[in-house]
Amino acid sequence: MPHQEHLPQAHRFLAHARRFRSAFAWLAGLSLWWLFAHAAWAAEGCAPRIDSVRAVRAAAGSGPEAPPPIDGWQPVTLPHHWNEHWPGFEGTVWYRIDWQRPCAGRDDEPQLGVAFDYLSMAGAISLNDNLLWRDASLVEPLSRSWNTPRVFFLPGAALNASTNTLWVQVVGGSMHGSGLGRVMLAPADEAVAYYDERRLFGRVLPAVNIVISITLGCFFVVLWLMRRQETAYGWYALSAIAWLVFASNTVITTVPWPFASTEAWSRWITAWMVLYVSCFCMFMWHFGDQRFPRLARVLWAVAVLAVAAIALLPQPALSLATLAVFITYSLLFMAVCVQFILRALDTKKAEHLLLALCAFGFLVAAVHDALMILRVIDDRFGYTVVTAPLIMIGMSLILAGGFTRSLRRVESFNDDLEREVRGARTELADTLSREHRLELDNVRLNERLSVAHDLHDGLGSSLVRSIALVEQSGEALQRPQYLSMFKSLRDDLRQIIDTHSGGAAPVAATPTQWLAPMRHRFGRLFEEMGMRSHWQTPVAWPCGLSARQVLGLTRLLEEALANVVKHSRAQTLRVQLLADGEAGVLLSVEDDGVGFDAVAVASSIGGLGLRSMQARMTRIGGTLQIDAGAGGTRLEARVQAPVAGPGNG
Repeated sequence: MPHQEHLPQAHRFLAHARRFRSAFAWLAGLSLWWLFAHAAWAAEGCAPRIDSVRAVRAAAGSGPEAPPPIDGWQPVTLPHHWNEHWPGFEGTVWYRIDWQRPCAGRDDEPQLGVAFDYLSMAGAISLNDNLLWRDASLVEPLSRSWNTPRVFFLPGAALNASTNTLWVQVVGGSMHGSGLGRVMLAPADEAVAYYDERRLFGRVLPAVNIVISITLGCFFVVLWLMRRQETAYGWYALSAIAWLVFASNTVITTVPWPFASTEAWSRWITAWMVLYVSCFCMFMWHFGDQRFPRLARVLWAVAVLAVAAIALLPQPALSLATLAVFITYSLLFMAVCVQFILRALDTKKAEHLLLALCAFGFLVAAVHDALMILRVIDDRFGYTVVTAPLIMIGMSLILAGGFTRSLRRVESFNDDLEREVRGARTELADTLSREHRLELDNVRLNERLSVAHDLHDGLGSSLVRSIALVEQSGEALQRPQYLSMFKSLRDDLRQIIDTHSGGAAPVAATPTQWLAPMRHRFGRLFEEMGMRSHWQTPVAWPCGLSARQVLGLTRLLEEALANVVKHSRAQTLRVQLLADGEAGVLLSVEDDGVGFDAVAVASSIGGLGLRSMQARMTRIGGTLQIDAGAGGTRLEARVQAPVAGPGNG
């Protein structure tokens, strides 16, 4: 604990310290205020001061190289447009800006600079008698400085101690809004900052706008080519391309080829403005799911008339037509934005509401900039250069979102379709498997039927013939006769086996050789039965039959002869093999027996032979016709030779 006698001294010391601190803070604040005030006073006192701005028209016929006029100067304010003093004037106007440098000769005088908003259309700038800058062309086609800010550092050696003069020569016409923009004389860093700001809005953002228009135009052209039914994409692509050409007016610095004058270029740009607004209207209507065919026809008819007027009218009617087109299509642009906003509020679709928000941004910018261009309001910056890129990107995102949703629906449909296809493929595979099994069963059944038919027609007919031979024989048959019958049966059975094992007997060289075995087999039997038989064959085959067809005719003839033996009780039999046209044969078997009802027999249980013969002729590509009645039976079998091809020889 301190001693009590030291406490009053400590309190007095703390009180003095507090008073000293307060005084120091007050003095420091006063010093800072004096420094800032002095700096502000110095800056204000050394800032260049413009005394007057005057303008005068150059004499008619004077070229860009002529010096400024001496008389006729009129005071003007910046920005200045010719129409305010000289409506309809085309030529050269001189501006004289007189200004003072209050701090001339002082060491603290800052580096001075001058910044210009624009010169419309072309011009030159001089400081006192020193040229600072000159456009590349002051005669048609003029350079285009109307949207190009400029900044210059003012060298001290070129400055006067008191009054200095900036001479500005501007070449253009009232149609192009010619004149001189704002001029800023200030310390160099302030002039550069002002220039950078103007360059951002006058050059950089319009260039960005053009790049975005190129990208979006190409992108949506591709989308429209991929999906022609999406007409909104096509109209948006056309409007983006038209805007690209129209907006190029803000960035080019010379009139491009093939245009020979500023007026020709202005006609071209105005026509593209008409096309842009027309395509924009079509896009908004299609995107809003609206179709106005009559209104669309009127829209394009007016567009054609407007473009024709811009292209063909001479001066001074062209200036009035251009102004009328600008006002008309600005109002049309605003009207379609308002109409789409109302449409979006009615449909309440998300994409419509989002695009309506973009349309509202377009509407605000269009109203502001139209009033600024018409000089109803005075503003340094247009809104379109700022809002257009952002709104176009927003519109593109909306369209891309709609396209993405469409792709998702397509992908979902494709997935569903793929699942259905997989199911159908599985079901088809099962069906084909069942059909394959059924086909195999059918093949086996056909083979069995074929074997049955061959047994019936071949072996069966041999048995019938043998039985009939035994029955008709008046005396007991000898061993050689039985042996001959058994060999015949063996040959028929071997022929059936060879046929169904894939082998086929070769075709006999002549019809006589083919018919000889059957004629031998049945001839003796017919003699025993007292039946006369006549056999007629050509010397050579009428056409080239295949082994399979010859075998079919053989089985058919065997069955027919067996039926004659079993059922006909005929006295006469005639067998003929004839040509049937140029590439066919006709086998005819005719007897004078009791006949039969062919239809009834074929449909009865016992009609296996007839059905077998019909099936056999079908398999070898032939036809069978049977005529039976009380006077006998006639059987005609027709077969056409196979056509030569990859599978036939």
